[in-house]
Amino acid sequence: MEKLTINKGFNLKLKGRPDTFIKKIPPQDTIAVSALDIPFIRTKLLVKENERVQTGSPIFCDKRDRTIQYVSPATGTIKEIQFGARRRLLAVVIECEDQDDYISFDPISDVNEMNTDQLIAQLKKGGLWQCFRQFPYKDTANPEHKPPMIIVSLDGNDIFSPTPGILLENQHDMFAFGLKVLKRFSPNIIVSVRESHFERLGDSQKYVTHQVPDIFPSWDPGVVLYHLKKSSADNLSWCISLDHLIMMAKFLSTGHYPFEKIVTISKPGELKPHYLIRQGMPIQSFIGSVPSNVLISTGLFNGRLASMDAYAGFFENTFNVISAEESEQLFGFVRLGKTLPTVSKTFLSYLMERNLAFDATLHGEERACINCSYCENICPNDLMPQYIMKALVTDEIEDALQLGLLDCCQCGLCAYCCPSKIELLEILSKGINNYYATISKS
Repeated sequence: MEKLTINKGFNLKLKGRPDTFIKKIPPQDTIAVSALDIPFIRTKLLVKENERVQTGSPIFCDKRDRTIQYVSPATGTIKEIQFGARRRLLAVVIECEDQDDYISFDPISDVNEMNTDQLIAQLKKGGLWQCFRQFPYKDTANPEHKPPMIIVSLDGNDIFSPTPGILLENQHDMFAFGLKVLKRFSPNIIVSVRESHFERLGDSQKYVTHQVPDIFPSWDPGVVLYHLKKSSADNLSWCISLDHLIMMAKFLSTGHYPFEKIVTISKPGELKPHYLIRQGMPIQSFIGSVPSNVLISTGLFNGRLASMDAYAGFFENTFNVISAEESEQLFGFVRLGKTLPTVSKTFLSYLMERNLAFDATLHGEERACINCSYCENICPNDLMPQYIMKALVTDEIEDALQLGLLDCCQCGLCAYCCPSKIELLEILSKGINNYYATISKS
């Protein structure tokens, strides 16, 4: 096992860390297959309203590859198909029946029983091929490409993502089986975990290849890849999260779509267990009642604003409730800031060992970049976001690429620490997506 040395990132103690026990959420009358959290997809509906579906029935597919399907996590009747602007599919809502009626596949006890093409076809039909994401854009992996390495990050996307020790509880055999599946696609399997979580892995410790420090986002697959890659070919590696790897292993070994998932919620002032839910549950059923502008899903620094009327998506396993209330402190300019997080060591909190809370307000207004280098000093992949940003806003895409645009892991720390309040994450992410869209058409 190797220890990766990653010195840059965010190392503050924050309020909201989930507790190490699981609370199961009871079944709900409706669930939904959401399309909101799926990057790059061009959806094609495969069902109609009032149609009955089984657990594992295809609901929609990706027009770019119609064999990649997204399936129902419950048995029931299509109650509503929700569309947004320009007829963008938001979600397919299903009214659930009491018992699950599964679409069944032949279980696999030995992954070597199937050739690679058969394995890919079964994962696509079962709604789990999209668990594989391919660098540098983290789009669905190309099954015709043999990746130089596959990175399994045990710690998720967020600081408060489900703890790997909880995810692996009673699932060590499935984890081992999943790693055997990965070896059918690449001989080089990287399993990374935070140092503080390693001791809680139990029997799965032996599969860990790399430990990373407890500095966000050192465990992000994009950061791990950056510090391991040796050639340009490595830029086309794949990654998969621990929860999706276990889902894939369960599906192949049982022949049934595994609909349960574990999520975490960081909510100030309340008990914060891990929640066992059915994929597609209404968010409000396990979060409760909070204002609609304070819920962030998939990442504290790089997530998206989620609606309380939405449903838990395929890639969503972390939800953060963050205050967005604009407020002013009397004589705030002379306060010591004992409870305020700081990157620049401005506040006294930098010297204090305590869990801090922060909000989603800007605390100022956007100004011109002053080349302070805070973003450069915090970037885990040694980029200079300020110069990449300037190249993008002047449409100098070639300069942005030379400066390492595609090495950006989109962690969001550059935007968080920027004293000029520039939305660096939004600018860089848009630049990556626009460039990908351009080359995909050519």
